This record gives sequence, C-alpha cells and structure tokens, in this order.
Amino acid sequence: MSERQRRSDFAVALFVTIFWAAVVFAVDGIIAIVIDRDPIEADVGPYYAIVALLLAAVVTWLSVATVLANDSPWLTAVASTGLVYLVLVGTAAPLGLELVVDQARSPFVIAAALLSGLTVVFGWSVVPRMRVSRGPGTRR
Repeated sequence: MSERQRRSDFAVALFVTIFWAAVVFAVDGIIAIVIDRDPIEADVGPYYAIVALLLAAVVTWLSVATVLANDSPWLTAVASTGLVYLVLVGTAAPLGLELVVDQARSPFVIAAALLSGLTVVFGWSVVPRMRVSRGPGTRR
C-alpha cells in the first residue's frame, strides 16, 4: 500500500470517528432521557468523560484506519468493541473501584462500545477498496 493511500485511510478514518462521536453523544443523550439517569453519577472532575471518550475515539480511529485495507471487518469490529469498552471502564480505575463497577454496568459505556464496532463495519462498507490481486485479463 502506498504512503498516499495510507494517509488517505487515516483521513477517512478520522471523519468516520467524528461521526461515531456525534452518534455516541446523541445516543447517550437519548438513553439519559429515557432512563432518567446521568451518564456518570459519581462525583468526578469535569474532564473525566472528555478524556475517556477521547481515548475511546483514538481506539475507534485506529480500528477504522486498520480495517479499510482488510477483506472482512468482523474481527476488527469485535476487537474495537472490546477495546473501547475496556478503555472506558479502565479510565475509571484511577478514580476508584466504585466508579469502575459503575462504568462496567453503564448502558452508556455499552452503547459507545457497540457503536464503535458498528462504526468499523460502516467505515469498511462505505469506502471502496482496491483489490490488489487482479488476475490477467481483468479490467479495472
């Protein structure tokens, strides 16, 4: 894969990740209204959620950039879902075990992780891929 193509993959992955973040904020807002609960009920600093979502966005961005050259998105989507879940739960570890347990059971964290996996599949499906192995006599 050429360097230019790789940079293009990272740029496309960035836009897809921004779309993921917007959808996560919208879905979390809807969930908060429906279940009448704050996403983080513990008394944490104002930047905890921002840092946690930024780290999850980096995982999603790298997952989307990686999957664009693959033939199948499923393994990367499952890995991205698990990693985003672990990142969102793991960022609570320095703030205490109670917050880790709350985050592990939070529907907001589960929704963000599942949306990350769906975003990987979405990014893979909308980006046209060049097939490297073309047999003789096939046309572009």
